[in-house]
Amino acid sequence: MSKEYTENLEEIATYGFDAIDPDEKVEVNLKDLMYVFSTLQEYQRFFHQPLHYQTMEDIERFLGSVNDQAAFKLLHTSIHEKMRKMLPQHVEEKYGEGDFDSPKLPFYYDETR
Repeated sequence: MSKEYTENLEEIATYGFDAIDPDEKVEVNLKDLMYVFSTLQEYQRFFHQPLHYQTMEDIERFLGSVNDQAAFKLLHTSIHEKMRKMLPQHVEEKYGEGDFDSPKLPFYYDETR
């Protein structure tokens, strides 16, 4: 079975969202939401300006690891400690069942490119 790749990352990120009721609301902790918002802002601040990442070392310094006080730790915390608890149980279960797993893979997984 051949794998299909796409450059449309929005298509991958939003796969399966049609099953979500557009009128359903959740209540979230404002401080947790602000943590996630600020994390995304920091990624945007870094990546909006190509001068910030002229070398691989620049990117590695920005990202760091989950053990550093750098961007990857911010992202990891945002996903696994902040956002996960914001999801209703029925949506969390859909993640576990693969309902949001796109059959297409992102272009950067293609080892032949």
